[in-house]
Order: sequence, then structure tokens, then C-alpha cells
Amino acid sequence: MLTPILVLAAALAVAAGVVAAMASDPRHATLGAFGAVLVAGLVADPLPSAAAVAARIAGAALGGWLVWIAVRTAPRATTRSTLGWPGAVGVSVVAFAIGWLAAASLGATLAEHVGTAVPGAAGGSLADGSLISRAGIAAAAALAVLAAPAVVLPRDGLRLGLGVVLLVAAAGLVLSALAPSTDDTLELALALLVALAGAGVAQVTTFMLRTGGGLALPEVLGHEQAVRHRAADDAHREAAR
Repeated sequence: MLTPILVLAAALAVAAGVVAAMASDPRHATLGAFGAVLVAGLVADPLPSAAAVAARIAGAALGGWLVWIAVRTAPRATTRSTLGWPGAVGVSVVAFAIGWLAAASLGATLAEHVGTAVPGAAGGSLADGSLISRAGIAAAAALAVLAAPAVVLPRDGLRLGLGVVLLVAAAGLVLSALAPSTDDTLELALALLVALAGAGVAQVTTFMLRTGGGLALPEVLGHEQAVRHRAADDAHREAAR
């Protein structure tokens, strides 16, 4: 009965990841990133315990609140992914589909070589053909693809931090799909990691706003200044002619 709801939750986590990557307002991007973490914590088969859910909610709320406070004085329009909204949606859909197919193939392999009757076996839910675990792997692939540009080719300090948060959400989804059983201690550690990631992003964001007045990384600022300088030189040469 819960399977369609949790599969939809996986899709909602990806949608929140798209908002984190594409929203120009830093507050909306922050809500998207930590919303993805929060929703991703529910995508598990079997369902996480009440204590695990509470820990995930607390971790996401604390981390998101710290970043929200840090970006209050940030510019209302910041650097976002160059994919554009249609590109980000398209890439996430393709990555979700690829992740789903990969999870189905992995589940069939586990069922063949490990078996579905082994209690506590890693990836047991995938081997049993759980659609929830497949959706979790698929959502993890989509979130990783959305986070990759901000992490690999960072242009904005906040986007870099939020990309790391999305990768943490993706790791949690993979862990939920492959772990042999739910572990409240591990869930508490993940929640603490999310809170610490939020604290780190908030610290970096606050430092950049105080020292530079913006969130663009120095390399990006240097490139933009060089472009403006060349444009000014070209205009001066044209006027001299």
C-alpha cells in the first residue's frame, strides 16, 4: 500500500534537487537541498523506525535553518546551474531512468547469486524486487547528476555546499537500498552528518558574504573581471579608430 507513496517520495526528492540546483534565490535553493535530504530519508524498504525518521527531520531542519540564517543578507539572485530548468529536469529524468534500470539489473544479479531467502543479506530488498529500493537507487543517481556540476566545476560557494548536501542525500538513498537492515545508530550518524554539512555551508557562506560581499568564487570573479577588461579595451580601440 505504501509502495506508490514512497516511489513518489523518491521522485519528490529529485524534484527538490532540481530546485536546489536551479533556483536563483539562495533561500529557495537551500529549501530544495535540505528538502531533498528530508524526503530521501523516508525512501526505504523496510520503513525506517520512528526514531530514525525523527533524527533525519532534526538533522535536515537544523542544517537547513543554519544555512537559511546565513543567506539572509545574500543577493537575491545567485549563480545557478547552466543547464537551465528544462535541461536540469531532462537530465534528472534520464538519470532516474538509468538508475532504475541499473537497480533492477543489480537486484536480479543479487537474487541469482545470493538468493531472496537469506535473512539480513545486503541488498535483500533489491533481490526481492522492491520497487521502493529501485526508486531509491534511481533517485540517488538523479541527485548525484544534479550535484555534479556544482561540486566538480564550482562557480558559487553556496551551490558548492548545497551540491555536497545533495550527495549526502544520494548516499543515504543508496545505503537504505543496500543495507541489510535498518540501524538507528547509522541513521543518527547520517542526520548528524547533514547537520554538520549545513553548519559548514553556513560558515563558508557567512565568511564569503563578509569578506567579498557575494557568493561567487574567486576564480569566477577573476574570469568575469578579465572579460569586462577585454570588452572595455575593445570598446576603447573601436572609439580610437
